[in-house]
Amino acid sequence: MRRIPWWKKLSVQLTLPILLAVFTIFAGLMYFLISAQQDSALRSARLELFSSLTTAQGSFNRMHAWNRKAAVPELISEMHVHPRVDNAVIVNKQGGVVASYEPHLVGGQLQQLVTTLDPALLAQAATSATTRIEFEPEHDRFIAIVPILQSMNVAQRPQRNLLVVEYRHSADWYRLENLPWLPLGLLLALLASVGLALWWALQRFVAIPAQQLAAAVTQFGDGNLDPAALPTRLPNEFGFLAQRFKLALRERKKQEARLRKLSAAVEQASESIMITDLDGKIEYVNPAFERTTGFSAQEVMGENPRILASGRTPDEEYEHLWQELVKGKTWQGELYNRTKEGVEFREWATISPLRDETGQITHYLASKLNITQRVEAEARVEYLAYFDALTELPNRTSCIQHLAQRLQQHPSGWHGSVVLLDLDGLQRINDVRGFEFGDEILKTVAKRVRGLLANEDDTFVANLGGDLFAVLLPVKDESQDRVLADTQVLVKLLLTEVGQSILVHDERVSVTASAGIVIYKENAESADAIIRHAETAVHTAKDAGGNQTAVYDVSYSAELEKRYEIERELRLALNDEGLELYLQPKVTADGQLVGAEVLIRWQHPERGMISPAEFIPVAEQTDLIVDLGKWIVNEALAQLKQLPPPLTLAINISPRQFRKFDFVYFIEHELQQSDVDPTRLILEVTENLFVEDIGDIVSKMEALQESGVQFSIDDFGTGYSSLSYLQRLPLQELKIDKSFIQAIGDNEQQAIIDSILAIATNLKLRVVAEGVETQEQVDYLANRDTDIILQGFKFDKPLPIKEFHKKYCPH
Repeated sequence: MRRIPWWKKLSVQLTLPILLAVFTIFAGLMYFLISAQQDSALRSARLELFSSLTTAQGSFNRMHAWNRKAAVPELISEMHVHPRVDNAVIVNKQGGVVASYEPHLVGGQLQQLVTTLDPALLAQAATSATTRIEFEPEHDRFIAIVPILQSMNVAQRPQRNLLVVEYRHSADWYRLENLPWLPLGLLLALLASVGLALWWALQRFVAIPAQQLAAAVTQFGDGNLDPAALPTRLPNEFGFLAQRFKLALRERKKQEARLRKLSAAVEQASESIMITDLDGKIEYVNPAFERTTGFSAQEVMGENPRILASGRTPDEEYEHLWQELVKGKTWQGELYNRTKEGVEFREWATISPLRDETGQITHYLASKLNITQRVEAEARVEYLAYFDALTELPNRTSCIQHLAQRLQQHPSGWHGSVVLLDLDGLQRINDVRGFEFGDEILKTVAKRVRGLLANEDDTFVANLGGDLFAVLLPVKDESQDRVLADTQVLVKLLLTEVGQSILVHDERVSVTASAGIVIYKENAESADAIIRHAETAVHTAKDAGGNQTAVYDVSYSAELEKRYEIERELRLALNDEGLELYLQPKVTADGQLVGAEVLIRWQHPERGMISPAEFIPVAEQTDLIVDLGKWIVNEALAQLKQLPPPLTLAINISPRQFRKFDFVYFIEHELQQSDVDPTRLILEVTENLFVEDIGDIVSKMEALQESGVQFSIDDFGTGYSSLSYLQRLPLQELKIDKSFIQAIGDNEQQAIIDSILAIATNLKLRVVAEGVETQEQVDYLANRDTDIILQGFKFDKPLPIKEFHKKYCPH
């Protein structure tokens, strides 16, 4: 708090008036006490003088009546005995001395007194016969004029002389010996006590609280006020003021906290904030403004925001902006501005008027968001919605829209064509060289296709995703065959161009493509359907080995529809109990039952029995074969538990299911849940399983073999047959394919069977011959291997489980 002069302090300004008031009261009381005492003394002196004069008047009158005039001087001399009587004399009404006190007459004092008497006053006193007493303060005396009898005239009227007495009475009323010191002392002590109490009360309840409040005001301004320093407990206006001050402090802290939040929000906002006056001069900008524009706050203070204008914002937009602001409304819109370095950017601006307490507009507030990146991103998203980012070709959506527009404008009787190109083996290249390598191939192919068709009018090239390209050729007023022939010629050129070697990262590679062609008329189903048909045709070409061309045929879609329905209904059958297990017996040459093979059948509610040859290939193309395989294993183990030992049960396992990471865990878990002897379970796998990752296959087989599970190679001799992998695999059984069994009687085929039997003997593997249908086949096989196990219609067809148990396991 700033120090102030001592005379300006409230404590001094309160103390001095109190002291002055006490002194004034004391002095006034003393004055009135002394004046009252003087008045009392004056009245007493007058009364005493009047009493004495009355007595003397009576005495002089009696002496005159008794005719004792000789005693008059004596009586006058007695009057001088009184200590305050300075002179006493009898004079006539003209002022002549009639009788006096001789010493005074001789000394001259009496003559002085007589000469001062007013003759008119003397005459009046003699006539009125009234005693007159006058106080002359300037001479500290009373002058008393008393009429006394002198004689009687002829008419008996009294003749009077005048007795003049000088009576001394001092005007020095302030004489200390005359003061009442005890009452004055008590009064002074009382006044001092009252003054001290008043001073303490004023200091306690006024001066100190006022000083505290003054200091609080200073601290309040500095922002470091301690509420505990406020005199809030005083029972007066200062206490009430302190309470209100405390509430004001609390409210100020809330407001300051709110302002700090608002200030921090403005300062840390990602949006540019700018405040201008009504003339458009900038008064404030936040850090985001500086980051966005490159201008510092000092550089733009007092400037007009037009320094940011790039010139691309239409003048009409500015006019509309000011029209709204003049109306007191908020304006929103997009502005083209530029940075300090001249780089253009786009902002979404919201400009609002700021009002004071009376509602008057005082400033304008602009909040601007830099939307340059967002606009670019939106443009990028818009681009990616219709173009492929890698090849920069229109994508599937754009292709279908373009084709739909062509269908709407398609003249009647004209024909158009769509060609799809799908690169062969690109996935293999990606696996070996990586996707970056493959992307370079895709970009090169896209460039070649566009280059080849650059001179073809109204030709549309697109990328439908990955390595699938589409070419929309213009419609022609020609026959379907003619349009197809022209398209096939163009496709050959495209395939030839695509097949040229490509230099990627200093390495030359060659790729081929499969092509699918669709010829459509004006009444085509839809653009999407045409593309689907073209995809069907290109898949047909790829299934034919690749680097082929296929023209769409309606039968393709029928086949795809059939496969789709089979897959869909097969999934439902897994849950709706439409599937059923059949068992086909496995016997020795003499007909003794040693086990059975599990086969699956599908009893469709509408189409009846569906052959496995029809639905198993469909399931193997997706993971549906895995779900189907799990269902078969679960049901088969339940049946194995019902078969009497030592009968075995063989289950076919698809390569896709076997390659699943949890296959071993699944088999072991199912064995544990079913509580069957693992040695009675035979898992049949095909040679195709060993084409990839032979190490993982062997480890899984060994893990299950440790549990007792046996393995058999199904359809041996028809797939990837190699003695090297046979030696590595933990096998217990070879199963000769029925195609070889059916050819018994043919010397060449029989030689193959003999070789298989020799291999099995050398590897100590059990042999199963499937598809045995005649006695000749039985005899041939039995003669070659007496321990061979036979399976086929010669002995029995696959039977439903109940029939199998009834026939082979009646007990």
